[in-house]
Amino acid sequence: MALTSYALTTVARVKTRAGISVSTFDTLLEALICAVTDWVESYCDRRFVLTQYTNEVYSGDGQRFVVLKQAPITELTSAQYRVGTPDNPTWTDFLASEYEIVGDGSSGMIRIYNSAPHGTNNLRFTYKAGYTLNLTTITSNNLPLDLVDLVERIVVKSFKKRQSEGKSSETAGEAQVTWDKEFSKEDYLTLNRHKRVFLG
Repeated sequence: MALTSYALTTVARVKTRAGISVSTFDTLLEALICAVTDWVESYCDRRFVLTQYTNEVYSGDGQRFVVLKQAPITELTSAQYRVGTPDNPTWTDFLASEYEIVGDGSSGMIRIYNSAPHGTNNLRFTYKAGYTLNLTTITSNNLPLDLVDLVERIVVKSFKKRQSEGKSSETAGEAQVTWDKEFSKEDYLTLNRHKRVFLG
């Protein structure tokens, strides 16, 4: 299988770390990287690699702030509210002066001046959020490297464990790895630093 676009490391980096010089295990390593990435994202309730989100829907309750599902926000291209009925909606743009990203975007929060209209699924936003991943040119990368290190360590640990058990040829899916048992207390401290917490 190929790596997903949001994988938190590369096969080349894992092979260097594990001292692997052959391509025999590349498919397995790809599967492990994807599986660990998915688990980390699920635990932290967020996608880390920069991604475009289009017309993501929220409910308004008169609030002045909306916390988007992903962060850090790097670009907010559209903010709209719905009028009409759910089966016949009309989406209307907020004026550019009526909303803005709060601070540097790291909170994932949008401020709406004059407050958001009340309703269910009556707000939607188009935005980009996440970190730039460039592990070839580190100076162009702003993805937290402690996450990259964690993913690589867990992949290498899992690979070596499977090697010792004579399972070098099976896929991550076939192994049915219980990932939460692979992480140490220190790993959870790292994960908790990056976990999204939604209040209210």
